[in-house]
Amino acid sequence: MTIILSLDIGTSKIAAVAFDGETRQLVDVVTAGNRATASGLPSGRHEQDVIPIYDTCLQLLRQLIAAGKFSPAAVRTLAISGQMHGVLLVDRELRPLTNLITWCDQRATELTLRIKRDSWPTDRTGCYLHPGYGGATLAVLARQKAIPDGATALTIADFVAAKLSGVIATDTSHAASWGITDICKTCWDRDLIARLEIPSAILPEIKPGLSELGKMRVNLGLPPTVTVRLPLGDNQASFIGTCGLDNHAMLLNLGTGGQISLPCPDFCFHSELETRPLPFGGYLLVGASLCGGRSYAHLKEFFKETIQSFTGQTMKDEALYAAMNRLADESDTELTVDTRFAGTRMEPDLRGLVRDIGIDNFTPATLTRGWGRGMVRELTGMFDRQTTEKFKQVFVSGNAIRKNPLVQRFITAELGLPCVLSAHREEAATGAALAAAHAAGLL
Repeated sequence: MTIILSLDIGTSKIAAVAFDGETRQLVDVVTAGNRATASGLPSGRHEQDVIPIYDTCLQLLRQLIAAGKFSPAAVRTLAISGQMHGVLLVDRELRPLTNLITWCDQRATELTLRIKRDSWPTDRTGCYLHPGYGGATLAVLARQKAIPDGATALTIADFVAAKLSGVIATDTSHAASWGITDICKTCWDRDLIARLEIPSAILPEIKPGLSELGKMRVNLGLPPTVTVRLPLGDNQASFIGTCGLDNHAMLLNLGTGGQISLPCPDFCFHSELETRPLPFGGYLLVGASLCGGRSYAHLKEFFKETIQSFTGQTMKDEALYAAMNRLADESDTELTVDTRFAGTRMEPDLRGLVRDIGIDNFTPATLTRGWGRGMVRELTGMFDRQTTEKFKQVFVSGNAIRKNPLVQRFITAELGLPCVLSAHREEAATGAALAAAHAAGLL
């Protein structure tokens, strides 16, 4: 048994897995809610306290090791995956100077709207600059004189890796998510950094994906030879964890957000999509929805508040979701729902719609059924049939799909392809472990 430990630091959940590099099987999985979101912020702000996130990561790793499902002596390396786009600042001793300003944050909306799209070098970045992207956030902080001397900018995954290894760096997947990276040359885009007036000294070194950062310097009861690997972006990690390393499959994920990802061997760019680098060559064409699975949670909250307002009773979330899924599955009609309730990255002011309401069809069942199909259509509509028909199946992942078989049927109906549910529950953590095993020559 050769064990790779792996963390996935998500916006709403943190997971840790033990992965056997010899059998390619998960040995153990532990999770915890990410409850580090800061309260009392101005409207449009979204931040998380990084110290509780780091502490939760350590707690989960200790929990894995203490469970006794593998020998600590079998552990070879630690892999990390994490939420993309967000940024925090640290000092030279890795003390946080800011919270993590996440991908949900909208403070850079005004700045990004002023940038003309035809002036942005998407042939280098693979994407436009959007609110919540590290490059836009850093540009706002720079204009506000809010970047201290000696600061370094990191993603949350890079921060945790640096705390564990003592080495500060980032990889192309995370650097690209900030929107200021030349992803073909694998370097920061100096022209854009100067244009946005971001101090170049705050940007970390970009190293090859899954590089060894250094030996684990935190005492977790592991051998002194255990190394920490450079973190991988959660989109790429989820793709690898679901579809494998061969890059010949399509993935649709619905979790807190939503993505549809198609691999391509060479760089290309489409205005409604993003081109993201994979760690061992090639790219992903990615369409992303901002609400994703969160939109179904918003509908659940609407029903919960309605029931409480009329009856004084509070239903548990699990019971509400079960009722919603049952009603939607039993209905043979549905409303048309546009689930772009948080806008899109290209049109942040866009809002969702519920259409085709008649006298006799406005019911919880028709609304819920239309809501589920709307989440799917928002993603499947980003690619035309000619692009997707070359695939024989679509791999699917995320709790919004895993916990609702009706959503799987909607995906099949919209794409005309059978769904293959991910074999692993923690796709991103598993993908980071699989990639680390490949980088370490264990596969």
